[in-house]
Amino acid sequence: MSRCGPNKTRKELLMKNQRRMKTILGLGMSFAMLTFSGVTVQAQSNAELQGMIVGRDGPTMYVKTGDTRQIVTLQDNTQATEKGGFLGWSHKDLGIAALVPGLEVKVDGTYDQDHKLIARKVEFTRGSMRTANQIDAGLTPTNAKVAAQQDALMSARRDIESTQADIAASKQQIAANQQQEQQDAQQAQTGIGKTNGRIGQLDQYETKGTLTVNFRNGSAVVSKADKDQLEDFIKTASNTPGFMVQVQGYASAVGSATLNQRLSSERADAVLAIIQQSGAVPMTRILAPAAMGTSEQVADNHSRSGQKENRRVVVTILVNKGIVGSSDQTASVTQPGQ
Repeated sequence: MSRCGPNKTRKELLMKNQRRMKTILGLGMSFAMLTFSGVTVQAQSNAELQGMIVGRDGPTMYVKTGDTRQIVTLQDNTQATEKGGFLGWSHKDLGIAALVPGLEVKVDGTYDQDHKLIARKVEFTRGSMRTANQIDAGLTPTNAKVAAQQDALMSARRDIESTQADIAASKQQIAANQQQEQQDAQQAQTGIGKTNGRIGQLDQYETKGTLTVNFRNGSAVVSKADKDQLEDFIKTASNTPGFMVQVQGYASAVGSATLNQRLSSERADAVLAIIQQSGAVPMTRILAPAAMGTSEQVADNHSRSGQKENRRVVVTILVNKGIVGSSDQTASVTQPGQ
């Protein structure tokens, strides 16, 4: 009996200690669960906010409360309720589209982990909605004007960019034209040199008659009076044995070298065409027309009369020096001034 008593006592003490440990562990777990549960409740705690809507950006709404601005997140299931009627007992759900800047609201919801208020319900009075609509109506024309001004600025910017591109293209074209004019002038000088060389080879001929046909500024048209005198001159020359007809076109030294070279060529061709149409001179008796450009100016280009004298075609009758018995005949025809 004495041996069993102490063993039983130790066993009972061990069991009591085990029960105490279980109790302590249970209390610890309960405390931990309560603590964790308290954080969750705090994170998902209800919140209430009153202030004025000062901005909207999609589902994000900015509400000013005093000196601070709170961010409120709207969801599809967020109720937007207008309170009106006697004592505000009338409620009307208008949807979140009604939440415009200037509206005094009361927001009920919960805060998320980023401390953003997730709106469950937004309430406002009918009078506040009326005021907000008036504010929004006043802002709409201003916003439209701002948008129109922005469009105008964008259009002006595009026009400036287009103009700059056109200017750059024009500069390139001008440079190309200048280069082409230089090339044309060089070619004209080369052509004149060749013509002078060809004329210089006519040493075996002597001049038996000349006729000068003048032209209006920038023109290659032969007047009727000059045409009649030219035809008479050619008919007389056709009676000269062994004759040749030389046609040289000139221009005044006013304007570009390219234009003057072209005019001298066109004037020589116009006179040659009249000679050919007269039928008095065979083609074998006509030397190729020469475009002399602005070479051999016979008068000062600082006056109109001088420029007129330089705008000319000289028709020359040449006779081989070996042919005897021809008499000199020289004629000069000038176009009446216009």
